[in-house]
Amino acid sequence: MAQHYRVIHFIHAMLRLEGLDFIREVYRQFLHRVPSEVEYQHYMKLLAMRQTKQTLMVHVMCSEEAERLYHQPPAGFIHLHDETAASILRRFYPSEPFFFVHSLYNELLCRNPDTQGMQGHLHSLLAGMQKKNLLHGFFTSAECQQLLSLPQIPVQDDWRMVDTGIAAFPSGHRIGNHIGIFLAYPHPLALDGEGIGRFLYRLIEGFLINRPDVHIHIAATDYNYLDAENTFALLKSHFPGRVHITKSNNIESFNTSVPAEVWIVPIVSLELAMFLKKPYIVCLHDLVHHQFKDLYFTIYPEFCHRVDRNGYHILKKAAAIVSNSNYVRTHHAIGVAGMPAEKTHVIRLAPPNNEYQTFSFIDEAQFRMKYQLYLDYLVFPTVLRLHKNIERLIAAFIKFRQSFDGYHSGLRLVFTDQLTNTPKQAEVMQILQHVADEEIRSSIMFIGRIPKSDLPSLYKYALGTIVPTLFEGSCPFPILESLTMGTPVAAANLEVTNEIITDMSAFLAFNPYSIEEIEAAIRSLWTYRHKLLARQQAAISGAMQRSWTDAAHEYYALIQHVAGTN
Repeated sequence: MAQHYRVIHFIHAMLRLEGLDFIREVYRQFLHRVPSEVEYQHYMKLLAMRQTKQTLMVHVMCSEEAERLYHQPPAGFIHLHDETAASILRRFYPSEPFFFVHSLYNELLCRNPDTQGMQGHLHSLLAGMQKKNLLHGFFTSAECQQLLSLPQIPVQDDWRMVDTGIAAFPSGHRIGNHIGIFLAYPHPLALDGEGIGRFLYRLIEGFLINRPDVHIHIAATDYNYLDAENTFALLKSHFPGRVHITKSNNIESFNTSVPAEVWIVPIVSLELAMFLKKPYIVCLHDLVHHQFKDLYFTIYPEFCHRVDRNGYHILKKAAAIVSNSNYVRTHHAIGVAGMPAEKTHVIRLAPPNNEYQTFSFIDEAQFRMKYQLYLDYLVFPTVLRLHKNIERLIAAFIKFRQSFDGYHSGLRLVFTDQLTNTPKQAEVMQILQHVADEEIRSSIMFIGRIPKSDLPSLYKYALGTIVPTLFEGSCPFPILESLTMGTPVAAANLEVTNEIITDMSAFLAFNPYSIEEIEAAIRSLWTYRHKLLARQQAAISGAMQRSWTDAAHEYYALIQHVAGTN
């Protein structure tokens, strides 16, 4: 494995230089330029006056010019060469405090934080301390200076070959039976309203059903510990003593106190995973911001740059990368991220049969009253992200309702999110403002995110589900969920969907960029809804017969392989 040079290695090398060579290298490393003649003379004069090299280096390293460079967004997803100290600082300097502090410890002290230091530095940053002051403090600390005084600072060749201090497993322990789930979000997140939460719940349940000797260890921060407890409470009660949730803001606590042999990192943006010392598997659901680069980088540049700053390194350090489709494996993991093919794997999702069987259906009249769904409706259960294509779906639905048969259908279109404060709000509102008929305007309903226990009833009482999304990392999950409840679907014709559906015409397949084709699909779904289900279930029978225990079995085999080779 390639050697991992840290910021301190560059600093150590610079301090061994003299005179003009020292000044030139400090400017190259921290400012990516050569000094002017005036700057040369200024710093040479200071050196002649016996100013220490460390003092001059700090002056450049913490200058406003350097900070501007540290805040520059990455040029792309792949970082093949971190050849300067500034290029490494750029990866974490703009980050939130959790990642910034962990990175300072690793880059300047060659270790993860201790709990007391972590809490103290977090408190200082959250209280308003400037990052450059903390960078200065780390550099001038006795521990950093002690490292710099060494003839040579060891270079870490393999990030995983570190003794974590965890006690040995008991005799007869089967390798891979202690599985970590890394959920160290640096901010609050309601997992129950996100697809990632449902994915993890189903996968963990599959692990626990498959093997009675498997233990699941969930790592959470203070921010999302209570949400993790709530999200997985049912699993903890169904499988007593086998689901363990640990809370810490310091990743080293997970390294030393959680007996996970392999971690599952459920999303590539969880950059704190870089500081785990046991091998980890990254679930790369997609890199959607590179699928629609102009759209996402325009609307969410901060998020896109954050993923790009460290996504490559998270994937590079991973022991394995799992995608849910061949498309994402080929185009995103290998294509965009540049990962070696042998490190990438496809493990497909499954319909939520077991999970939905545990929920009690709400009485239809009670359910309709709860969500004010008194009339027939089509549903698109989704979080309103940019690529979900709701603006074209709404425009097509309005055209359908403005037709003779569409108007008399009384049909409603239901979204499971709120339009307010979403990036498509202004565009959708503009579309609605051009609709004179209040009946048609009110037929488009945003009911907000609903509890997962209500989702089966939402599908069951719908006349149909429509999925207009421009892209998904796998066959869109609402297709599997809807068919689980016996409700027919109209779906966009996507490459990932074609991977598992043998006859897309059965799903009234449409071009998601064509409002006319979406309208035609809505009309066909409304007209032929009673005749579609059998043909759709036949066209996707292989995927519908798959279970989450199948998915968990494939993950478990990969976990055993990773644990056995690390």
